Amino acid sequence: MDRIRLLDSIGNFGTDLLLIAAGVLFLTQRYTGWTILYIVTVLLCAALPIRLILNIHSGLRQANVGSILLIVFDLCFMIAILTEPHRFMSLVYLFFGWWMLGHGILSMIEFQVLVHDQLPGGVKRFFIGIFSLLVSGIMLLGKSLSVKNDVLSVAAAVFFLVYGLLGLLFHLDVIRSRKNPSLPSWAVSPPILLNAFFPLRVYISLKQLRKDSLHPVKTPEEKPVLTVFIYMKGKGPEIFGHIDLSYRGTILSYGNHDPKNRCLHGTYGDGVLIKADEKQFLQEGINIEGKSVIGYGIRLNEEQRAALESRIEELLSRTVPWKCAAQEAEEAGEDMSGCVDYASRLYKETHCEMYKFSRGKFRTYFVSSTNCVMLADELIRNRSLNLINLTGVATPGAYLSFLNTEYLKPNSIVVSRTLYETKPAHPAEISTTPL
Repeated sequence: MDRIRLLDSIGNFGTDLLLIAAGVLFLTQRYTGWTILYIVTVLLCAALPIRLILNIHSGLRQANVGSILLIVFDLCFMIAILTEPHRFMSLVYLFFGWWMLGHGILSMIEFQVLVHDQLPGGVKRFFIGIFSLLVSGIMLLGKSLSVKNDVLSVAAAVFFLVYGLLGLLFHLDVIRSRKNPSLPSWAVSPPILLNAFFPLRVYISLKQLRKDSLHPVKTPEEKPVLTVFIYMKGKGPEIFGHIDLSYRGTILSYGNHDPKNRCLHGTYGDGVLIKADEKQFLQEGINIEGKSVIGYGIRLNEEQRAALESRIEELLSRTVPWKCAAQEAEEAGEDMSGCVDYASRLYKETHCEMYKFSRGKFRTYFVSSTNCVMLADELIRNRSLNLINLTGVATPGAYLSFLNTEYLKPNSIVVSRTLYETKPAHPAEISTTPL
């Protein structure tokens, strides 16, 4: 085991043990547990504005109205809970109640997805949703503070104990087998959730990244056959990022791209798989959609290539061709100018192939479960490939954080990192910058 892996393991074990200790504390010494949580919250409220100010001063973040409001909110919240600490628990009840309400609603939608796509796990998801809605009702509507405190303390204890023990078992398995096993899909790692906004942080830091990274850290001997592309924008839902995979120059992209079968503000609908030429697809995403893209090249051996090709073949075997509005208009000899949805814009620029799933996973797209990240998980985050070591449910930000960290390590699987963006003086050209 090299030094970097040893340090990673020590850090992982330390985090796991702290989570287990927090769980035991909430079960046995509730007052002490909530006191420590209160102190940590105050410290975070003080640290976040300081970090924001330093980032603005160093050029990593823009000094806009949003940043200033965030600083003011953090400071006001810290002052409020310092001057009236007895209100802290009420705020925790409110936050946890709304969080559980959202979790319950998402679980019930995921239950409907699993039933519709005839996938296992629907009954479990249904009862999780009912439980979450029940707890949220107690937190938001319950009048008895003692009942709220009991429920929340037990919930906190279970949360910390479960994730601490799961993390400990996971990292022990990694050390024992020297591989990257996957945890169950319902296991959400708190550090992974904290990476959800990582694409936005990278997006607003691109200027500084270009300045500080004029030369690549690594020079691959040959162009990698697998590339993970992470897309970033500074506003809208895409602040969370988007993931596509490219294998041997062909992009595989998944999303909710059928405007006729889409609801809940585009978060739910028919899943559409896009297969396109890598260069043309990037041109469209950067020049027309206004995205910035970072591509991470991953080295594969022959066994891994065969496993990935098998997975792609299995994925495509569950699809049927689908035509967007622009393709239908083109084949009918009609004007395509009125076709302005994303799939049509993409087709007019790339003449890509599009598919819908006839059965199984990905037939229905839902933003919190069957999304672009799950497609990446399905293809490259598994035991047979042994590539991506992420605990629990991942986000584009988690992938970005992991791949960036791996790229900076010597002899890792990530052998290249390239920024793709529009040249300011020549909008039709893509600028590629090794970072």
